[in-house]
Amino acid sequence: MIKFASTYLKKNLFYISVMITGFTSLLMGIFYGILKSKLFETASSNFLDGTGVLGAYVTVSSSKPSGVNYFLIVFLLGLGFFFLITFVLKIYLKKRYLEVFNLFGILNIILIFSFILGIIFINVSLLLSFILIIIGIICYLFFLYRCLIFIFKLDIKKSIISLIIFLIPILIILVILKLFV
Repeated sequence: MIKFASTYLKKNLFYISVMITGFTSLLMGIFYGILKSKLFETASSNFLDGTGVLGAYVTVSSSKPSGVNYFLIVFLLGLGFFFLITFVLKIYLKKRYLEVFNLFGILNIILIFSFILGIIFINVSLLLSFILIIIGIICYLFFLYRCLIFIFKLDIKKSIISLIIFLIPILIILVILKLFV
């Protein structure tokens, strides 16, 4: 993967990186939209089981939040995240914006596969779906770390700080999604 990323960066295919990043954000939005819909469906059916007439009334009168809203929020957050984190790491690493963005773009292929698997298996098991996505994110971070060392020739300390810079916005986004969406 590191050799492939190195070759890709030399070709400077920014437009392909933008398409890959857009597709990654699209899959993130689809996954989150399905997840929220599935969680709402499970919670409402568990809550209303056995409540008789009141349950039927609440089921008919309550409206389910739109999965499209969840999709759009996460899609836009994902796009914003990749463009913003590229800018922050460009400043920190003192590299060209296109180099950093192309690195994220090619590594996003890992996330694409993990989100596709997560979407496929979300109806089988939420836990399995999360495990597949977490494995994809761990692989992404591992290859990002290795690429920072071997392609950008960073020392270990600067690579680890770059990963922390990459992870902090992810944690902030997860907290925002948990609190407000």
